[in-house]
Amino acid sequence: MSSLNSAIKLLKMIRVHIVAGGFLAFSLGALLAIAGRESFDPWRFVLVYAVVLLGDLSTHYSNDYFDVEVDRYVEHRKFFAGSTTLVSNPHLSSLSRFVSVALLAASNLLAVGLVLFVGAPIEIFVVILGASLAGWFYSAPPLRLISRGLGELAVAGVTGFAIPGLGYLAVKGQFDTLFFCFAVPFVMYGFMLSLSLGVPDVEVDRKGGKRTFAVRKGQRGVFLLILGLAVSATLAFFAYRWLFTSTFMDLGVVALFSLAPLIAGLVGFVGVFQKKSVDRFSALIVASLFAFNMLMIAYLAVLLAA
Repeated sequence: MSSLNSAIKLLKMIRVHIVAGGFLAFSLGALLAIAGRESFDPWRFVLVYAVVLLGDLSTHYSNDYFDVEVDRYVEHRKFFAGSTTLVSNPHLSSLSRFVSVALLAASNLLAVGLVLFVGAPIEIFVVILGASLAGWFYSAPPLRLISRGLGELAVAGVTGFAIPGLGYLAVKGQFDTLFFCFAVPFVMYGFMLSLSLGVPDVEVDRKGGKRTFAVRKGQRGVFLLILGLAVSATLAFFAYRWLFTSTFMDLGVVALFSLAPLIAGLVGFVGVFQKKSVDRFSALIVASLFAFNMLMIAYLAVLLAA
C-alpha cells in the first residue's frame, strides 16, 4: 500500500495542462509540415512525440526536486505552478530525481534509436539534446538558469522552437525557411508564456533566490514586455503575409489568430497599471496562447481536409 501511495503521489507531480500544451505545440509543428503537402508517417509522429513527452515529464520531476526549498514559501499553490508534493513528502525526493533522470535518458536514447534504426534525421537528436539540457539546468545546479535571469529564455526556446520543431522534423525531416519564419513569433509566444507563468509567484521567487524577469523588473515591467512581444508577433505575421504570397495558407488568417494573445496582453498591461490582481491576467495570457495554438491546428486541419 505504501508503494502504491508513493506512486500516486509521484503521478500527481505531473502537470497535465503542461503536457497538453506540449502536445499542441508539437502537433502544430507537424501540421505545418503536413499542410505543406508532405507525406505523413503516423508511426514516426508517435515515436518522435514519445521523445518529446519523456523529456517533458522529466522536467516536472527535476523542477520539483531542485525547487523544493523555494516551494516551502508557497502558501497558495497556483494552477500552473509545481506540485509542492516533495515539501510534504520529502522521502520521495530521491525517487523523484531518479525518475527525472530515467525519463531524460529514455528520451535521448529513443531519439538516438530513431536516428540509427528508423532513418530519422539527426536534427531530432540534436534538438532534443539541447531541450533536455535546457530543461534540466533550468533549475538544476551548477547552471540553474532560473537563478541567473535566463530561465524565461530557456522556456521560450524549448516551447517556441524545440517542441514545434520536433513536430516539423517528424514529418518533413528537415528545417526550412517556412519553419524558421514561424519559429520567430513562436519563440515570442514561448517567452510570453514563461513570463506569464512566473509573474504570480514573484514574492516566492524573490525569497527563493530566483532572478526571474518579474523579480528584477517588477510586474509592470513584465506586462510591458509581454505586450511588446504580442505586438511584435502580430506584426511578424502581417509582414509574412506581405512577403510570402505563394504559401499554402492565408497568412492574413494567421495574423488574425494572433490578435488573441495581443488583446490578452493589452488587457493585462492595462490591468496591472490599474493595480489589479495579476493572477487573472496571467491566466488570460496563457489561455490566449492555448487558443492561438488550437485555432492554428483547426485551420491547418481544414486546409488538409479541403
